[in-house]
Amino acid sequence: MLSLSAGAAFGQYPAGTSPGGYHSSTGIAIGAGAAAGVGIGDLILHNHNHGKIMGCLQPVDNAGTLLDDNKKNIHALINPDAVSLKTGERVELRGRRIHQDSGTLTFEVHRLVKDYGQCQQ
Repeated sequence: MLSLSAGAAFGQYPAGTSPGGYHSSTGIAIGAGAAAGVGIGDLILHNHNHGKIMGCLQPVDNAGTLLDDNKKNIHALINPDAVSLKTGERVELRGRRIHQDSGTLTFEVHRLVKDYGQCQQ
């Protein structure tokens, strides 16, 4: 008799559901959504300093620097040999901004987006 009542209790709910009304796939969907949210958040935090910079290449003490067109700031270039850069050229670079403790503005060059030719003085 006990086995019949247990079977009747399980028979009240369709397969894959619980008395709370959730399907087993609901938990999987919630977990997948949470994982996607964490992944997107990590991607945003990891790439927040990546970007483009445009300006004129300046020679300073045999090191590559770039005078930013927008804010007129001078950025020291890290890894300028990664692309072919010529002093006096106006270029758009893709890379990563790096904040130095000394306050020096630096930009790690990843690639040349476009070379616009000679800077207008």
